[in-house]
Amino acid sequence: MHSTTSRTIPAFEVEAVAEGIATRFTVRLGDQCHTYRLPTGQHNHYAVFFSELSRDFGTRSPAAHKPVPLDGPEPDWRPLILDNLSPRTTAGYGDPAVLKTEEGYWLVATSNDAPDAFPILHSHDLESWTHHGFVFPEGEAPEWTAHGRAVGDYWAPEMAKCGDEYWLVYTARQRSNALAIGLAKAPHPTGPWTDLGHPLVSGFAINTTNYPDDPSQPMLSGGVIDSHIFIDGNGERYLFWKRDTNGVWPRPLAGLLRRNPELVDRLFTQEPDRRTARFAAAVQPWASTRRPMERFFLMQQLIEAVLDNWEHVKNVLAEVPEADFIYDAMSTPIYGQRLDQNGELIGSDRIVLTNDQEWEGHLIEGPWVTLQEGRYWMFYAGNDFGTPAYGIGVAVSDHPLGPYVKQEGPLLKSVKTWWAPGHASVAPGLDGQPQLFFHAFFPGTGGYNCFRALLTTRLEFSREKVTLP
Repeated sequence: MHSTTSRTIPAFEVEAVAEGIATRFTVRLGDQCHTYRLPTGQHNHYAVFFSELSRDFGTRSPAAHKPVPLDGPEPDWRPLILDNLSPRTTAGYGDPAVLKTEEGYWLVATSNDAPDAFPILHSHDLESWTHHGFVFPEGEAPEWTAHGRAVGDYWAPEMAKCGDEYWLVYTARQRSNALAIGLAKAPHPTGPWTDLGHPLVSGFAINTTNYPDDPSQPMLSGGVIDSHIFIDGNGERYLFWKRDTNGVWPRPLAGLLRRNPELVDRLFTQEPDRRTARFAAAVQPWASTRRPMERFFLMQQLIEAVLDNWEHVKNVLAEVPEADFIYDAMSTPIYGQRLDQNGELIGSDRIVLTNDQEWEGHLIEGPWVTLQEGRYWMFYAGNDFGTPAYGIGVAVSDHPLGPYVKQEGPLLKSVKTWWAPGHASVAPGLDGQPQLFFHAFFPGTGGYNCFRALLTTRLEFSREKVTLP
């Protein structure tokens, strides 16, 4: 039975006006009316906006703005980099990929929409790190990529030693706005890097016949992100990546709720979540006109409401024929495929892992495979990267392409001192034993272009499981 209180709440009315890079929102609900001005379309300004909207209209408060009850002892996580080491690095070292060579340790990391893509750092001792430029400095981005502030997105680079050269796989936004996987090669980790000149794995179009909100877009652009190269003991090379549909379903869901407002009460039981869903439905037409990342920012609170009601929401959507596309997009499988000696994909791709544990929510991402104790261990991240629910899981297999069996629950999750540990890589420590390298936010922070620190912890493997000391 639906809540009487919820049924009597009228629909939100949202008027949005662009004022240069700023946006002015006028929001009405019944007799209430408030106006908000966002200085930019950046994530931090949207977080403030949604916090004010919560105060004025009783919607959800952003996850990063809420206290998080985190009990238990502090884990043995060692911070390695706590500040930007170059004035041209703007958001820290998210999605860190660490490679150990005879010269020491090399690190590459996400740069988001910064003019200089992918900082390169080096360390001899995992204590002191030196900035060594960028893979693609400003003005040298590959032609097939979209670049520039609030235009491009350069995520999750990873460097591997392949024969006598170094390969770097990475995520970039194509000019079509779909995210794709690129590959560049260099004689040394510092470059010069030469891109293939085209995506290695392209984004894809999604048929959305049940998504009539924007007749000019009968197809939505899907993306692929978070590539990883694994080189087996016999020299065989594998590429792993993720289908990035977690950024695709929120606007169609808001559109579905706009057309079928009675679904709000079926999907959500808490009043703040219901009000959040109604606001998302009202702002959805405006969101569809914005750049890809801003569309995500506008739907962030709806995403968080869905994640807090994950199993129930999925069960309801499974019963709604018009929601078939949305339900499918809430799965983000990780694929694997062989690579030849030139970096070309061979054979066919295979799904090796998907999000099927409750803690993972609407996505898994950031795969990294390491061979330990004669078995293949895949570390991955799950849930929403900008919230404390994000964490790191692990699965094990007897073959690089699976089948993989997950350990139950996250291996790493938020603690009092560090939030949202994610997107790990594995490399030998100074003593030769395996270490996990990962990013995390300072408590009370999180989101796109927010600083992410580099941390590490030891790993202990048996044939059956991996543990933290």
